[in-house]
Amino acid sequence: MTFLTLPYEKPTALPSSADGDPRTPPSYVAHFLTEHTAPDAVVLDPFAGFGTTLAVGERLGREVYGIEYERERVTHIEERIDHPERVVHASALDLPSHDVPAIDCCFTSPPYMVESMDVDPLANYDDESETTYEEYLDAIETVFAHVGEIVVPDGTVLVDVANMKHDGRVTTLAWDVADAVAATFEFRGEVVVGWENEDERYSDDPEGGVYGYGYDHSYCLVFDAPNQ
Repeated sequence: MTFLTLPYEKPTALPSSADGDPRTPPSYVAHFLTEHTAPDAVVLDPFAGFGTTLAVGERLGREVYGIEYERERVTHIEERIDHPERVVHASALDLPSHDVPAIDCCFTSPPYMVESMDVDPLANYDDESETTYEEYLDAIETVFAHVGEIVVPDGTVLVDVANMKHDGRVTTLAWDVADAVAATFEFRGEVVVGWENEDERYSDDPEGGVYGYGYDHSYCLVFDAPNQ
């Protein structure tokens, strides 16, 4: 296990209707894409969010594709990148229905869930969506099974995820997501990621962690394509 400290900055404004600031910092994306991919590599983010992976990946010379469930976020991404045709408005579960080429790397941060929630993170936490934590993990496993169908034999999967504290309880989200991804991919290990600028990070977080759920670090889970 390796510990890494990165600058915590989010220089791009979110749409005015965005609830909170759940983005992966650009420094995280830049570090791990540079370490694990070569220029011109094809990268997929199946949970594209506000487009940090696509924007940073393009800046680094990668060919980046994204899938995002929410239409407003897709529009936001399209305005940020040079190749808006590479972002698809769809559920990550529908990946096989879309024309995504073979990829060298999947870099993503799945929408987070704690065990006490009952709305579906993959439906953008819509109040009308319902799911259990176990169903959420099953969906994550399905998404990465689809990713496994298009990754090249020496490809890599990188997952930004954290464990979560809420109402005095811990959800071991990072380890549970690792198990779900490992149903398809070979787990290589994790990098613990801490952050600079601590005072700024914690100022709006009553639980004392950068994600709003109590932890001051996250992980990059690293997987190899199956049968390497």
